Amino acid sequence: MTSENTDVGFRQLKSEFVDQCGIVTDELEGLLNQVYDGRRDETETIQLIRREMHNLKGQGAVFGYPVIGMIAHRLEDYLAKVSALPITIINDVNIYLDHIRGIILHKKLPTEAETTELLRSLPQAGFAECSDTEKESIVEGVEIMVATSSRLHHHRLEKAMSIPGWRLFSFSNTMELLQNALVSPPNGVIVSGEMPLISGIELSVVFQSLQKVRNVPFALLSSRDKTDIHFKDLPNSIEIISTGKDFSSDVERVVKIFAPKIFKPPQKPTASYLTAEPQRLEILVAEDNQINQILLQRFLEPYPFDLTIVENGREAVERCSTQAFDAILMDVMMPKMGGVDATEAIRALDVPWAKKIPIIALTADYSAEHREKYLRAGMNDCVGKPIKPELLVMAIKNLAS
Repeated sequence: MTSENTDVGFRQLKSEFVDQCGIVTDELEGLLNQVYDGRRDETETIQLIRREMHNLKGQGAVFGYPVIGMIAHRLEDYLAKVSALPITIINDVNIYLDHIRGIILHKKLPTEAETTELLRSLPQAGFAECSDTEKESIVEGVEIMVATSSRLHHHRLEKAMSIPGWRLFSFSNTMELLQNALVSPPNGVIVSGEMPLISGIELSVVFQSLQKVRNVPFALLSSRDKTDIHFKDLPNSIEIISTGKDFSSDVERVVKIFAPKIFKPPQKPTASYLTAEPQRLEILVAEDNQINQILLQRFLEPYPFDLTIVENGREAVERCSTQAFDAILMDVMMPKMGGVDATEAIRALDVPWAKKIPIIALTADYSAEHREKYLRAGMNDCVGKPIKPELLVMAIKNLAS
Protein backbone atom coordinates (compact mmCIF):
# COMPACT_ATOMS: atom_id res chain seq x y z
CA MET A 1 0.00 0.00 0.00
CA THR A 2 1.39 3.41 -0.97
CA SER A 3 1.86 6.27 1.46
CA GLU A 4 -0.90 8.21 -0.31
CA ASN A 5 -3.35 5.31 0.08
CA THR A 6 -2.40 5.02 3.75
CA ASP A 7 -3.11 8.72 4.30
CA VAL A 8 -6.48 8.42 2.56
CA GLY A 9 -7.35 5.39 4.68
CA PHE A 10 -6.36 7.18 7.89
CA ARG A 11 -8.40 10.27 6.99
CA GLN A 12 -11.39 8.02 6.34
CA LEU A 13 -10.99 6.35 9.74
CA LYS A 14 -10.59 9.75 11.41
CA SER A 15 -13.78 10.98 9.73
CA GLU A 16 -15.60 7.86 10.91
CA PHE A 17 -14.34 8.47 14.46
CA VAL A 18 -15.72 12.03 14.37
CA ASP A 19 -19.08 10.72 13.13
CA GLN A 20 -19.03 8.04 15.83
CA CYS A 21 -18.49 10.67 18.55
CA GLY A 22 -21.54 12.58 17.36
CA ILE A 23 -23.71 9.46 17.18
CA VAL A 24 -22.56 8.15 20.56
CA THR A 25 -23.11 11.43 22.42
CA ASP A 26 -26.58 11.88 20.91
CA GLU A 27 -27.59 8.28 21.70
CA LEU A 28 -26.30 8.46 25.27
CA GLU A 29 -28.12 11.73 25.86
CA GLY A 30 -31.32 10.02 24.70
CA LEU A 31 -30.71 7.09 27.06
CA LEU A 32 -30.21 9.48 29.98
CA ASN A 33 -33.57 11.09 29.20
CA GLN A 34 -35.13 7.60 29.26
CA VAL A 35 -33.52 6.96 32.66
CA TYR A 36 -34.97 10.20 33.99
CA ASP A 37 -38.43 9.22 32.68
CA GLY A 38 -38.14 5.83 34.41
CA ARG A 39 -38.07 3.91 31.11
CA ARG A 40 -34.53 2.52 31.38
CA ASP A 41 -32.49 0.67 34.00
CA GLU A 42 -29.87 2.87 35.69
CA THR A 43 -27.21 0.21 36.30
CA GLU A 44 -27.38 -1.03 32.71
CA THR A 45 -27.08 2.54 31.42
CA ILE A 46 -24.05 3.28 33.61
CA GLN A 47 -22.31 0.17 32.27
CA LEU A 48 -23.17 1.06 28.67
CA ILE A 49 -21.84 4.61 28.99
CA ARG A 50 -18.63 3.33 30.59
CA ARG A 51 -18.11 0.89 27.69
CA GLU A 52 -18.65 3.63 25.11
CA MET A 53 -16.25 5.96 26.94
CA HIS A 54 -13.66 3.18 27.17
CA ASN A 55 -13.81 2.84 23.38
CA LEU A 56 -13.52 6.61 22.79
CA LYS A 57 -10.68 6.81 25.31
CA GLY A 58 -8.59 4.41 23.28
CA GLN A 59 -9.43 5.88 19.88
CA GLY A 60 -9.12 9.59 20.71
CA ALA A 61 -5.32 9.77 20.75
CA VAL A 62 -5.02 7.47 17.71
CA PHE A 63 -7.16 9.71 15.52
CA GLY A 64 -5.74 13.06 16.61
CA TYR A 65 -8.29 13.94 19.32
CA PRO A 66 -6.40 13.28 22.57
CA VAL A 67 -8.61 15.67 24.53
CA ILE A 68 -11.68 13.59 23.63
CA GLY A 69 -9.87 10.51 24.89
CA MET A 70 -9.07 12.31 28.14
CA ILE A 71 -12.66 13.49 28.63
CA ALA A 72 -13.88 9.94 27.98
CA HIS A 73 -11.29 8.60 30.45
CA ARG A 74 -12.54 10.98 33.14
CA LEU A 75 -16.20 10.12 32.53
CA GLU A 76 -15.38 6.41 32.69
CA ASP A 77 -13.66 7.00 36.05
CA TYR A 78 -16.53 9.21 37.26
CA LEU A 79 -19.12 6.50 36.56
CA ALA A 80 -16.98 3.84 38.24
CA LYS A 81 -17.81 5.61 41.51
CA VAL A 82 -21.61 5.87 41.08
CA SER A 83 -24.35 3.25 41.31
CA ALA A 84 -27.42 5.32 40.43
CA LEU A 85 -28.39 8.16 38.10
CA PRO A 86 -30.32 10.90 39.92
CA ILE A 87 -30.89 14.08 37.96
CA THR A 88 -27.79 15.77 39.41
CA ILE A 89 -25.52 13.00 38.10
CA ILE A 90 -27.37 12.88 34.77
CA ASN A 91 -26.59 16.58 34.45
CA ASP A 92 -22.91 15.93 35.20
CA VAL A 93 -22.74 13.20 32.54
CA ASN A 94 -24.42 15.50 30.02
CA ILE A 95 -21.69 18.10 30.63
CA TYR A 96 -19.02 15.54 29.70
CA LEU A 97 -20.98 14.62 26.55
CA ASP A 98 -21.47 18.31 25.67
CA HIS A 99 -17.71 18.85 25.73
CA ILE A 100 -17.08 15.90 23.40
CA ARG A 101 -19.81 17.09 21.04
CA GLY A 102 -18.51 20.65 21.16
CA ILE A 103 -14.98 19.67 20.14
CA ILE A 104 -16.33 17.72 17.17
CA LEU A 105 -18.70 20.49 16.05
CA HIS A 106 -16.10 23.26 16.30
CA LYS A 107 -13.68 21.19 14.18
CA LYS A 108 -10.82 22.77 16.09
CA LEU A 109 -8.85 21.33 18.97
CA PRO A 110 -8.58 23.47 22.12
CA THR A 111 -5.21 24.99 22.95
CA GLU A 112 -3.06 23.52 25.71
CA ALA A 113 -4.32 26.10 28.22
CA GLU A 114 -7.94 25.57 27.14
CA THR A 115 -7.50 21.79 27.42
CA THR A 116 -6.22 22.07 30.99
CA GLU A 117 -9.03 24.47 31.94
CA LEU A 118 -11.63 22.21 30.32
CA LEU A 119 -10.43 19.01 31.98
CA ARG A 120 -10.24 20.57 35.42
CA SER A 121 -13.71 22.07 35.10
CA LEU A 122 -15.33 18.67 34.56
CA PRO A 123 -17.71 17.53 37.32
CA GLN A 124 -16.23 15.24 39.95
CA ALA A 125 -17.80 12.13 41.41
CA GLY A 126 -19.25 12.78 44.85
CA PHE A 127 -19.87 16.49 44.21
CA ALA A 128 -23.31 16.22 42.62
CA GLU A 129 -25.18 15.99 45.92
CA CYS A 130 -23.03 18.58 47.76
CA SER A 131 -24.58 21.90 48.70
CA ASP A 132 -23.08 25.12 47.33
CA THR A 133 -21.66 25.87 50.79
CA GLU A 134 -19.93 22.47 50.93
CA LYS A 135 -18.52 22.94 47.43
CA GLU A 136 -17.03 26.31 48.39
CA SER A 137 -14.87 24.66 51.07
CA ILE A 138 -13.40 22.13 48.65
CA VAL A 139 -10.04 22.71 46.96
CA GLU A 140 -10.84 21.66 43.42
CA GLY A 141 -8.74 20.88 40.40
CA VAL A 142 -6.06 18.59 41.87
CA GLU A 143 -5.33 15.84 39.36
CA ILE A 144 -3.04 12.90 40.13
CA MET A 145 -2.03 10.44 37.40
CA VAL A 146 -1.34 6.91 38.62
CA ALA A 147 0.13 3.80 36.98
CA THR A 148 0.61 0.81 39.27
CA SER A 149 1.53 -2.82 38.74
CA SER A 150 -0.80 -3.90 41.56
CA ARG A 151 -4.53 -3.45 42.03
CA LEU A 152 -3.98 -3.62 45.77
CA HIS A 153 -1.56 -0.69 45.66
CA HIS A 154 -3.98 1.31 43.53
CA HIS A 155 -6.82 0.59 45.95
CA ARG A 156 -4.65 1.68 48.89
CA LEU A 157 -3.75 4.91 47.09
CA GLU A 158 -7.38 5.67 46.26
CA LYS A 159 -8.38 5.17 49.87
CA ALA A 160 -5.46 7.16 51.30
CA MET A 161 -5.91 10.05 48.85
CA SER A 162 -9.69 10.27 49.05
CA ILE A 163 -9.61 14.04 49.45
CA PRO A 164 -12.57 16.21 48.34
CA GLY A 165 -11.67 17.88 45.06
CA TRP A 166 -8.83 15.47 44.24
CA ARG A 167 -9.03 13.12 41.28
CA LEU A 168 -6.87 10.05 40.68
CA PHE A 169 -6.67 8.88 37.07
CA SER A 170 -5.42 5.36 36.53
CA PHE A 171 -3.45 4.28 33.46
CA SER A 172 -2.67 0.73 32.40
CA ASN A 173 0.94 1.54 31.48
CA THR A 174 3.52 4.29 31.82
CA MET A 175 3.50 5.20 28.12
CA GLU A 176 -0.22 6.00 28.24
CA LEU A 177 0.34 8.09 31.37
CA LEU A 178 3.17 10.03 29.69
CA GLN A 179 1.07 10.77 26.61
CA ASN A 180 -1.76 12.16 28.75
CA ALA A 181 0.59 14.16 30.98
CA LEU A 182 2.10 15.86 27.93
CA VAL A 183 -1.38 16.95 26.78
CA SER A 184 -2.43 18.24 30.21
CA PRO A 185 0.23 18.16 32.97
CA PRO A 186 -1.21 16.92 36.30
CA ASN A 187 -0.52 18.14 39.83
CA GLY A 188 1.38 14.96 40.58
CA VAL A 189 2.33 11.50 39.33
CA ILE A 190 2.57 8.20 41.23
CA VAL A 191 4.05 5.18 39.45
CA SER A 192 5.17 1.73 40.56
CA GLY A 193 8.93 1.34 40.38
CA GLU A 194 8.59 -1.87 38.39
CA MET A 195 6.37 -1.53 35.32
CA PRO A 196 6.37 -3.20 31.88
CA LEU A 197 7.68 -1.31 28.83
CA ILE A 198 8.96 1.74 30.71
CA SER A 199 9.64 1.32 34.43
CA GLY A 200 8.67 3.95 36.96
CA ILE A 201 12.33 4.86 37.43
CA GLU A 202 12.83 5.31 33.67
CA LEU A 203 9.65 7.38 33.46
CA SER A 204 10.85 9.69 36.24
CA VAL A 205 14.04 10.35 34.25
CA VAL A 206 11.96 11.05 31.13
CA PHE A 207 9.83 13.54 33.09
CA GLN A 208 12.96 15.33 34.29
CA SER A 209 14.22 15.65 30.70
CA LEU A 210 11.01 17.12 29.26
CA GLN A 211 10.43 20.83 29.83
CA LYS A 212 6.66 20.51 29.85
CA VAL A 213 6.47 18.07 32.76
CA ARG A 214 9.82 18.67 34.48
CA ASN A 215 8.23 20.46 37.44
CA VAL A 216 5.40 17.95 37.97
CA PRO A 217 5.92 16.32 41.41
CA PHE A 218 6.73 12.63 40.91
CA ALA A 219 6.56 9.71 43.37
CA LEU A 220 7.56 6.07 43.01
CA LEU A 221 5.78 3.19 44.73
CA SER A 222 8.41 0.73 45.94
CA SER A 223 9.25 -1.75 48.67
CA ARG A 224 12.83 -0.43 48.59
CA ASP A 225 14.26 2.48 50.58
CA LYS A 226 15.46 5.53 48.65
CA THR A 227 19.05 4.75 49.72
CA ASP A 228 18.89 1.41 47.89
CA ILE A 229 21.47 0.96 45.11
CA HIS A 230 18.51 0.38 42.80
CA PHE A 231 17.80 4.14 42.99
CA LYS A 232 21.37 5.39 42.51
CA ASP A 233 20.47 7.24 39.27
CA LEU A 234 17.15 8.57 40.59
CA PRO A 235 16.81 12.38 40.52
CA ASN A 236 16.78 13.86 44.03
CA SER A 237 13.39 15.48 43.50
CA ILE A 238 11.66 12.10 43.11
CA GLU A 239 9.70 10.97 46.18
CA ILE A 240 9.38 7.36 47.35
CA ILE A 241 6.14 5.91 48.72
CA SER A 242 6.84 2.72 50.63
CA THR A 243 4.52 -0.20 49.98
CA GLY A 244 5.33 -1.42 53.50
CA LYS A 245 4.74 -0.05 57.01
CA ASP A 246 5.56 3.57 56.09
CA PHE A 247 2.90 3.73 53.36
CA SER A 248 0.48 6.01 55.23
CA SER A 249 3.10 8.50 56.41
CA ASP A 250 4.72 8.57 52.96
CA VAL A 251 1.38 9.28 51.28
CA GLU A 252 0.68 12.03 53.80
CA ARG A 253 4.04 13.64 52.95
CA VAL A 254 3.44 13.36 49.19
CA VAL A 255 -0.07 14.82 49.51
CA LYS A 256 1.45 18.00 50.96
CA ILE A 257 3.82 18.20 47.99
CA PHE A 258 1.04 17.65 45.44
CA ALA A 259 -1.42 20.05 47.10
CA PRO A 260 -1.80 23.50 45.53
CA LYS A 261 -1.59 26.62 47.63
CA ILE A 262 -4.98 27.20 49.20
CA PHE A 263 -6.53 30.61 48.91
CA LYS A 264 -9.79 31.94 50.21
CA PRO A 265 -12.06 33.02 47.36
CA PRO A 266 -13.74 36.42 47.54
CA GLN A 267 -17.10 36.35 49.25
CA LYS A 268 -20.15 36.17 47.04
CA PRO A 269 -22.91 38.78 47.26
CA THR A 270 -25.26 38.24 50.16
CA ALA A 271 -28.39 36.19 49.75
CA SER A 272 -30.52 39.29 50.42
CA TYR A 273 -29.21 40.86 47.21
CA LEU A 274 -30.00 37.73 45.24
CA THR A 275 -33.47 37.25 46.68
CA ALA A 276 -34.67 40.85 46.72
CA GLU A 277 -38.16 41.01 45.21
CA PRO A 278 -38.13 43.09 41.99
CA GLN A 279 -40.78 42.97 39.30
CA ARG A 280 -41.27 39.58 37.61
CA LEU A 281 -39.05 39.00 34.61
CA GLU A 282 -40.02 37.18 31.43
CA ILE A 283 -37.17 34.80 30.55
CA LEU A 284 -36.90 32.83 27.32
CA VAL A 285 -34.91 29.59 27.70
CA ALA A 286 -33.57 28.00 24.51
CA GLU A 287 -32.29 24.54 25.51
CA ASP A 288 -32.77 21.24 23.68
CA ASN A 289 -31.75 18.91 26.50
CA GLN A 290 -34.69 17.83 28.66
CA ILE A 291 -32.55 17.34 31.77
CA ASN A 292 -30.99 20.78 31.42
CA GLN A 293 -34.47 22.29 31.00
CA ILE A 294 -35.58 20.71 34.27
CA LEU A 295 -32.44 21.85 36.09
CA LEU A 296 -32.83 25.43 34.88
CA GLN A 297 -36.43 25.41 36.08
CA ARG A 298 -35.26 24.16 39.50
CA PHE A 299 -32.44 26.69 39.70
CA LEU A 300 -34.68 29.64 38.85
CA GLU A 301 -37.85 28.55 40.65
CA PRO A 302 -37.09 30.57 43.85
CA TYR A 303 -36.81 33.81 41.87
CA PRO A 304 -39.45 36.09 40.32
CA PHE A 305 -38.89 34.74 36.81
CA ASP A 306 -41.51 33.44 34.38
CA LEU A 307 -39.87 30.96 32.01
CA THR A 308 -40.80 30.18 28.42
CA ILE A 309 -38.89 27.14 27.14
CA VAL A 310 -38.11 26.32 23.50
CA GLU A 311 -36.00 23.46 22.18
CA ASN A 312 -33.90 25.05 19.44
CA GLY A 313 -32.65 28.34 18.07
CA ARG A 314 -35.24 28.54 15.32
CA GLU A 315 -38.07 28.44 17.86
CA ALA A 316 -36.28 31.11 19.91
CA VAL A 317 -36.16 33.43 16.88
CA GLU A 318 -39.86 32.84 16.18
CA ARG A 319 -40.79 33.65 19.80
CA CYS A 320 -38.70 36.82 19.80
CA SER A 321 -40.37 38.02 16.62
CA THR A 322 -43.67 38.36 18.47
CA GLN A 323 -42.76 38.87 22.14
CA ALA A 324 -40.32 41.07 24.06
CA PHE A 325 -38.47 39.14 26.80
CA ASP A 326 -36.47 40.59 29.68
CA ALA A 327 -33.64 38.11 28.99
CA ILE A 328 -32.80 35.03 26.94
CA LEU A 329 -30.82 32.03 28.19
CA MET A 330 -29.35 30.57 25.00
CA ASP A 331 -27.74 27.14 24.83
CA VAL A 332 -24.95 27.34 22.27
CA MET A 333 -25.30 23.84 20.79
CA MET A 334 -28.83 22.96 19.63
CA PRO A 335 -30.35 21.13 16.65
CA LYS A 336 -31.89 22.98 13.67
CA MET A 337 -30.26 26.25 14.71
CA GLY A 338 -27.50 26.76 17.28
CA GLY A 339 -27.30 29.56 19.81
CA VAL A 340 -24.82 31.73 17.89
CA ASP A 341 -26.87 31.67 14.66
CA ALA A 342 -30.08 32.23 16.64
CA THR A 343 -28.59 35.27 18.38
CA GLU A 344 -27.54 36.81 15.06
CA ALA A 345 -31.03 36.14 13.66
CA ILE A 346 -32.71 37.73 16.70
CA ARG A 347 -30.53 40.83 16.46
CA ALA A 348 -31.56 41.16 12.80
CA LEU A 349 -35.33 41.00 13.51
CA ASP A 350 -37.35 44.05 12.50
CA VAL A 351 -38.95 44.59 15.91
CA PRO A 352 -38.08 47.37 18.37
CA TRP A 353 -36.85 45.08 21.16
CA ALA A 354 -34.65 42.73 19.09
CA LYS A 355 -31.38 44.58 19.61
CA LYS A 356 -32.01 45.29 23.29
CA ILE A 357 -32.88 41.87 24.74
CA PRO A 358 -30.01 40.61 26.95
CA ILE A 359 -28.85 37.22 25.67
CA ILE A 360 -26.78 34.96 27.94
CA ALA A 361 -24.89 32.03 26.43
CA LEU A 362 -25.08 28.71 28.29
CA THR A 363 -22.15 26.57 27.26
CA ALA A 364 -19.41 24.19 28.28
CA ASP A 365 -17.09 26.06 25.88
CA TYR A 366 -16.36 29.35 27.61
CA SER A 367 -12.70 29.92 26.81
CA ALA A 368 -11.61 33.47 25.91
CA GLU A 369 -11.79 32.64 22.20
CA HIS A 370 -15.31 31.27 22.43
CA ARG A 371 -16.49 34.16 24.60
CA GLU A 372 -15.28 36.60 21.93
CA LYS A 373 -17.23 34.63 19.33
CA TYR A 374 -20.41 34.81 21.42
CA LEU A 375 -20.01 38.55 22.01
CA ARG A 376 -19.42 39.20 18.30
CA ALA A 377 -22.66 37.36 17.53
CA GLY A 378 -24.54 39.75 19.81
CA MET A 379 -24.64 37.87 23.10
CA ASN A 380 -24.18 39.94 26.25
CA ASP A 381 -22.68 37.42 28.66
CA CYS A 382 -21.67 33.79 29.02
CA VAL A 383 -22.35 31.36 31.89
CA GLY A 384 -20.32 28.15 31.86
CA LYS A 385 -21.55 24.63 32.48
CA PRO A 386 -21.86 23.15 35.02
CA ILE A 387 -24.09 26.09 35.83
CA LYS A 388 -23.78 27.71 39.24
CA PRO A 389 -27.28 29.02 40.01
CA GLU A 390 -26.14 32.15 41.88
CA LEU A 391 -23.87 33.24 39.01
CA LEU A 392 -26.68 32.68 36.51
CA VAL A 393 -29.15 34.69 38.59
CA MET A 394 -26.62 37.51 39.00
CA ALA A 395 -26.06 37.61 35.24
CA ILE A 396 -29.80 37.77 34.58
CA LYS A 397 -30.42 40.51 37.14
CA ASN A 398 -27.42 42.59 36.08
CA LEU A 399 -28.42 42.54 32.42
CA ALA A 400 -32.18 42.73 32.84
CA SER A 401 -31.89 45.77 35.11
